[in-house]
Amino acid sequence: MTTLHRTLQIELAGAPADDDAPLPAVIATDSPVSRDGLAEILDCTAAGVDLSRAPLPLIVAHDARRLAVGVVDNIQPAGRVVRALVRFGSSAEARAIRADVVAGIHRSLSVGYSHLDNGTPTEGGIVYRWQPHEVSLVPVPADPAAGFFRSRNQPETTTMNQDTEELMTRAEIDGEINALCKQYGTPDLARGLVSSGASLDDTKAAILHERAMRDRTGPQHRPAPMDHFMLPDTSRLPLGALTRARQADDERQLIADSLAARMGVRSDRPVLHGLAVVDLARRALELSGTEVRPAWNRSQIIERAMGMHTTSDFPQLLGTAAHRVLHDGYDVAPPALKSVARLVSARDFRERTTVRLSGASLERVNEHGEYKAGAITEAAAGWKLQTYGRIFAVTRQALVNDDLDALGGLLRQFGQAAAQREADELVDALLNPVQIDGKDVFSTARGTQITPKLSAAGLAAAVLALRTQKDADGRPLSQQPGTLIVPAALEMTALQLVATINATEAKNVQPYRLSVQVEPRLDDASTTAWFLVATNQSALEYGYLDGQAGPQVTTREGFEVDGLEVKASMDFGCGFVAPHGWVKSTGTTT
Repeated sequence: MTTLHRTLQIELAGAPADDDAPLPAVIATDSPVSRDGLAEILDCTAAGVDLSRAPLPLIVAHDARRLAVGVVDNIQPAGRVVRALVRFGSSAEARAIRADVVAGIHRSLSVGYSHLDNGTPTEGGIVYRWQPHEVSLVPVPADPAAGFFRSRNQPETTTMNQDTEELMTRAEIDGEINALCKQYGTPDLARGLVSSGASLDDTKAAILHERAMRDRTGPQHRPAPMDHFMLPDTSRLPLGALTRARQADDERQLIADSLAARMGVRSDRPVLHGLAVVDLARRALELSGTEVRPAWNRSQIIERAMGMHTTSDFPQLLGTAAHRVLHDGYDVAPPALKSVARLVSARDFRERTTVRLSGASLERVNEHGEYKAGAITEAAAGWKLQTYGRIFAVTRQALVNDDLDALGGLLRQFGQAAAQREADELVDALLNPVQIDGKDVFSTARGTQITPKLSAAGLAAAVLALRTQKDADGRPLSQQPGTLIVPAALEMTALQLVATINATEAKNVQPYRLSVQVEPRLDDASTTAWFLVATNQSALEYGYLDGQAGPQVTTREGFEVDGLEVKASMDFGCGFVAPHGWVKSTGTTT
């Protein structure tokens, strides 16, 4: 077999010559990649990518033992790709690598990542939510179907490199198609691919799809003709954009969007207006290869689409739509304290711990002197994840009756309840913080509690208290005032205090650029107490299990009910981990 080579390069159209300018890149795509005999697909939508580790380090060949040569930030999931900007460091190695990238010498990127779930089986492969850890420059990428490539921090393997197809004759491409189909046990695909003028990318997508379908339906599965891979070719679009796997993904997305729209979610993407649930269920059955017989009534179609008598994607699509509706309600009123609290990703349900270093100052070392060691201690921070959730049923009768409005309303209420639960827990953590180092978080001894009412003078006292807070070694923390947290009773006072006015006297100038967050739950405890929070404070934290932010939806065929069971759950926790970054005023003195 002739070995082919394809150079897949970093997206550098109009790359700036300035050595400090960031370079645009695509770090991942949703193209299927063969993993352990299965077609793996990364969800490149905003909901599918956890960016809590961003910005990401740029390293070489997934070698985490070496220092990074740059940073990958401004990461933007764009549906089918994840785009980012790459900034290189100032070291000689980093500048040399950047020059080679701009010159087209280094062209391939690979993202190291981990799965966030067990994957959702689809016709094109298994779709995973994922979390990127790092991005690497590599000489040989794992996924020749994407502009940038993927790995799991393990040695990368490929069966073949491919160079520009334009350098090959049609006969050479057809010969390679026949060889690929024979190698991967799908010779029946070759004839249709060759006769339709398919590219090598089309061939790989078709092979991955065919093997995935065999895994689902068994060896009796018959491959679809090549014309099923393409939309009607009225504009002579390139075949690479019209593969069956892409069409199937688009159709699933359309069905899920339409179900969500029926439950009241607005979408910028096209939806199937006017179709009942049974019509969408019919399309899902046909998409999975199930023939819908004319004699079937509405109930029979729903039963089969729900997986009661056959394999269907409809329950997963309904679950996807339910997740979207749930988050539509969840996002309506985010908790005020989340705007200032620090988000962390918890790996388990154990109590949160923090590492502290005393003696962290850099001491002068004489020519023959010794370095002094600082003491590292690990202390419990007083919070851990708790699980919250409910199970409810989507009955077969509701689907047959096309009654999705009630389900959408219920899901939206669950989403709002999840946001309210987070707000309740954050306010409780603020009003009743656990002790740290055996002392209260808010106390006059720590310099974290004062008594003035909310006014210009009171704000000055709070800023002074914030500025003079010290670390464990007694050194100032250099904190900047950033946000006022107030009960609803003090909202007008706070907004007037931070408003921009043209003062004619210095005594009327309020020089701080502060934002205001109003939390009505604070009124139940006190209508006079208020808080000043430092910019980028790190004392109050909140988090979710493995970065799964907000409520999550899982579905299964009903066991006790005739329909689909939907579980909405959330693993959430919050609390203080340090005694600084905040000042509380009781508001009891003028």
